[in-house]
Amino acid sequence: MKFSTLLKWVGYATAILSLIAGVRELNKVFADRIEARRKLTSLLASEQLQLRAHDYASAWRSLDQASQVDADSADVHTAQETVAMEWLENATAKEGERLSDIAVKLEPVLTRGVAASPQPARQADLLAHIGWSYFLRSREGASGFDPAATYADAINRDPSNPYAQAMWGHWILWNIRDPAEAAPHFSAALAAHRDREFVRHLQLAALLNGRNAACNRELVGVLNAIRLEQGNVDAETKRTVFDIYDTEILPADGETTSFVNAVPALDHLATFQWLFDAQNMDESGAILRLCYLSVLQEAAGQRTEALAGYRELRGKLNGRTGPLLKAADAGIKRLSS
Repeated sequence: MKFSTLLKWVGYATAILSLIAGVRELNKVFADRIEARRKLTSLLASEQLQLRAHDYASAWRSLDQASQVDADSADVHTAQETVAMEWLENATAKEGERLSDIAVKLEPVLTRGVAASPQPARQADLLAHIGWSYFLRSREGASGFDPAATYADAINRDPSNPYAQAMWGHWILWNIRDPAEAAPHFSAALAAHRDREFVRHLQLAALLNGRNAACNRELVGVLNAIRLEQGNVDAETKRTVFDIYDTEILPADGETTSFVNAVPALDHLATFQWLFDAQNMDESGAILRLCYLSVLQEAAGQRTEALAGYRELRGKLNGRTGPLLKAADAGIKRLSS
């Protein structure tokens, strides 16, 4: 074989080997991408399961691993923002942890989302939750945060944003305990027809924090509205509401009219029964429920039922003295005349 021919074949062989190496490298790149996509999909699926279980810390860790696989993934960014918002809405501090620790960890993701999103409604959702994180931090003594300003920024971008409006109403009640000033914000939040259950939950929590007569009257109105909407009230909230009836139905000054008539008497009676008729209570709770029910029945014009309730209440007290016996005797006297 001539030397020139040999060189030609050597060149062919080298080219073929280079091509084979290139194909192998390309296959490796494709394989790595496929493996990364598989891992990313698996981590996002795990995060969804953890989020549905309200295991926010685990969902956050899954997304942190996902961001290490693909730091620029829009799916990962969106999922991080969603977890951050829901975690803040339901934040509870474990032993040795503070709510502000959770807020500080989540805020950068929300801030990034505001800057990146082209949608005013999404920006407003994220801003509202940044304001909520400021509230959580201020609860633990941090200063220099103004949740209301952040809520206002959110509403400028999306006037009917349910989160910003409801959280602003909550902030007002937290600070000045004036339900009349907070009410327009909750009304605007409800008018958005988005995440109504969250809005009602926050409204109830804010009114229960108020702990004054005006908040208690507004609370009855909100509970009545939730009943008419066929909504739900969780068991813990029901327990807290029941305690309010003790101070309002059996007050030291004997004045119950404004609370009982916070809504039309038949509506108040129906709301009380909706809340508490099916509740399992111990003997003490059942006696209190009978007293409150009798008072509301009397106010609603159900005199026969109320009189029977007062008499049953007196029998259950077995001669014990106190405001319950006084209420029973007074009711019997009024309705027997």
